[in-house]
Amino acid sequence: MKHTLIPILLGKKKWHLWLISVISAIALTLPTVAAMQFLLEGKITTNYLITGFVSAVLAASIVSGLLIYLLKTLHQLHHHNQHLNAIIDVCPVPIAVFKDTGQLIRLNPQFTKSFGYTHEDITTISDWWLKAYPEEHYRTSVIASWNNHLNDCAINQSSFVPLDLKIHCKNQAVKSIIATTTPLDKGVSGSQLLVLFDVSEKAILFDALTESRNILQSIIETIPMRIFWKDKNSRYIGCNSNFARDAGFNNVNEIIGKYDDDLAWQARADYYRAIDLEVMQRAVPKASYEELEKTADGHEMILKSSKIPLRQNSGEVIGVLGIYEDITQIKKSEAEQIINRERLNFALKGANDGLWDWNLDTNEVYYSPRWKSMLGYRDDELGNTLDTWSSLVDPKDSAATLAHAQSYINGDCASFETEFRMKHKDGHWVDILSRAKLALDVNGVVLKPQRLIGTHVDISHLKSVESELRKKEGYQRALLDNFPFMVWLKDLESRFLSVNKVHANNFGENNPESLVGKTDFDYSPIEIAENYRKDDLSVLQTRQPKSVEETYVDTKGNQHWIETFKAPVTDQDGNLLGTVGFARDISDRKKIETELQIAATAFESQEGMIVTDAYSNILKINHSFTRITGFTADEAVGKKMKLLKSGVHDAAFYKEMWDSIQSQGSWQGEIWNKRKCGEIYPEWLTITAVKNSDNIVTHYVGTMIDITARKSIEERVHHLAHYDPLTDLPNRTLLTDRLHQALAQVRREKAKLALMFLDLDKFKPVNDLLGHDIGDLLLQAVAERLTTRIKRQTDTVARIGGDEFVIVLSQIESNQDAAMVANEVVSALTQPFLIEQHTIHISCSIGIGIYPLHGSDVVSLMRIADQAMYEAKRAGRGCFRFYTEETTNQSSLDSPTQSP
Repeated sequence: MKHTLIPILLGKKKWHLWLISVISAIALTLPTVAAMQFLLEGKITTNYLITGFVSAVLAASIVSGLLIYLLKTLHQLHHHNQHLNAIIDVCPVPIAVFKDTGQLIRLNPQFTKSFGYTHEDITTISDWWLKAYPEEHYRTSVIASWNNHLNDCAINQSSFVPLDLKIHCKNQAVKSIIATTTPLDKGVSGSQLLVLFDVSEKAILFDALTESRNILQSIIETIPMRIFWKDKNSRYIGCNSNFARDAGFNNVNEIIGKYDDDLAWQARADYYRAIDLEVMQRAVPKASYEELEKTADGHEMILKSSKIPLRQNSGEVIGVLGIYEDITQIKKSEAEQIINRERLNFALKGANDGLWDWNLDTNEVYYSPRWKSMLGYRDDELGNTLDTWSSLVDPKDSAATLAHAQSYINGDCASFETEFRMKHKDGHWVDILSRAKLALDVNGVVLKPQRLIGTHVDISHLKSVESELRKKEGYQRALLDNFPFMVWLKDLESRFLSVNKVHANNFGENNPESLVGKTDFDYSPIEIAENYRKDDLSVLQTRQPKSVEETYVDTKGNQHWIETFKAPVTDQDGNLLGTVGFARDISDRKKIETELQIAATAFESQEGMIVTDAYSNILKINHSFTRITGFTADEAVGKKMKLLKSGVHDAAFYKEMWDSIQSQGSWQGEIWNKRKCGEIYPEWLTITAVKNSDNIVTHYVGTMIDITARKSIEERVHHLAHYDPLTDLPNRTLLTDRLHQALAQVRREKAKLALMFLDLDKFKPVNDLLGHDIGDLLLQAVAERLTTRIKRQTDTVARIGGDEFVIVLSQIESNQDAAMVANEVVSALTQPFLIEQHTIHISCSIGIGIYPLHGSDVVSLMRIADQAMYEAKRAGRGCFRFYTEETTNQSSLDSPTQSP
């Protein structure tokens, strides 16, 4: 009733309402006045009726005015209420309105769509608490937080601070939301407007990013090495805690923004900056280099460092990543291990050897217990000085031995080995063989302090044996020198006692006697000599003959393979005297074996290989052939080469191929063959004819490489070179090529061609306000709309950079054809774009050049279309302009740089 009566009353004229009010008032007032006078006075007078009439008219006038005002006010409120309801209903955000008492007034459709609940499900705020937060503990926490925020708003007269909440939907799904509320105005006082923003997807992404970042940070902090990263100016933008402590800080955040000048190693800041620049400019890592550094407390340490260029997704170098580890203790341990290893090596070379270690800086000498017992002394009877040795050595040998040692220390001779006599505790002389080496580190550098480490061997018994062996030598010499292969006899220390001429000549000596008393260390590289000594010891320890194949280097530096037989030599009592050896040169045999092995290895290379007879019957294939074609040896051997024929090539192709083989002896090229499974694939094939001594072909050898992946890569590279990576539209290179072709065709056919230069309006604010990611998505959407408008296959839509596009209409009948297309493009790009919940409004400005009216080549058409585009921008944007002479004149006055 109220919805129909109010519009009816408002439809009446004001004086009509007044007249109705007056007539109604008079009709009610005059009878009442007359009745009252009659009852009081028993009569009705004219004056009394006139007074009542006037009062009725005045009262009616006042009432009608108030009525008219009230009706207008009610109508406005009704209109505003309908407008507000419409806004709430179309709002894409869930909204609920409820009274302060907790009664729910209304829900908008988006609320029900997002969470599933209707007004019937949640008539009060209590219903909402129970359904949205079914878990009691969480519900209690949410209600408490909600009430606290409301109280803060009331006390501070501030806005409600949004809450992050988890809501259970009607379908049991859980969504992350941001909730806020605000009191409505006085018209609906006592009510609250609740707004819920669904951020579930962003919450999931945020949680994933947070977890990924935490894992990465945990890894960086867990790694025992020091890690840091800098920007292009060598300013620190991050590091781990180990690095921060080295730099003198307790917190990694204190490092950020600082330079090496601000850290503990500021004296080397320029050096580190130079390395940073080298790595960033060359864009290659500098890995595993060692350097000396001091920590914040002045402690020296040796670092093993690496620096790697930091790149962003585009490949641009944006800084440098540094990694280093403190290897000070490792270096010290290595030095100690080297000393111990040298001692151990000498000890292991002979369990019966005495070990000594001479510190050349202090003259302290370590003598092993065996060294002392060799001379009859206990461990505690001799001091650890050089004087101990000097007091026991034969005075005739002392000076020569020390001089030889000094010569070796100075590097004047390659090795230290000498014989001398030392006095035993009981007074007799002991023949000693002494060998020594300078202690070196792993890189071959002499250790500091310098140390000379050596052994003493009691060779008294060997001396007597040597004498005995020499007696036999004369009888054997004639026989040995006539052997066509190498023969030698060694003592227990692998010193030559006798060799034949062949062996002496191989070492560059004419006289076999020149080798007597010497060892393989005097003639062969140390690695080879050590192997010879190892074999001698094996024969002596096992007392079993040994046959080996080994190498030796002759006096000219040529390496030879020899087959060696070694056997122990004993006296009549079974005592070991030494070893005898025989060797012959097998270099030619080894060469043939190596060539055969290389040939076999080469045949089983990554390339497919096939061998056929002169009639193309398959004789042999390798594993790569099976991998490429699918055919095994059982399936291919004995078959013809046509087993692989794909049917792609015609007879002329194969004729040309075999003509080349017959005339030139080989052919290579790209060919399409067929696998066992029927798949056709490309391969690079080389066929070579094998001929005998009479120049007759006996076999064919083919090598094949599957180039399927390479072809795919070539196609991809070709696409990247000619198409814009963001929009997949032709780029400037492909545009220029197509434009040249189109111009050539219209010249031949005397037709017209239109080139449209398009620049987006208001694109820069999109990048500035919404970010380049949204900008890139907008450019892709623009490209899609352009390609749907330009439907002819002969036309081209290209992106030439930024927000600039070019459209080529390869053939048009008139300028109007270009105008129609331009108008469609302007209209299409004026329509709003919806990009990730952002509604974006842009437009475009188009400049049009016509061939041959405005230009006759690619450069001129591009230039005049560009000038016409700026004329369209000056005309207000969102339009197109053809090139005119006025355009040129205006361009000469205005700067071609326009706002986007």
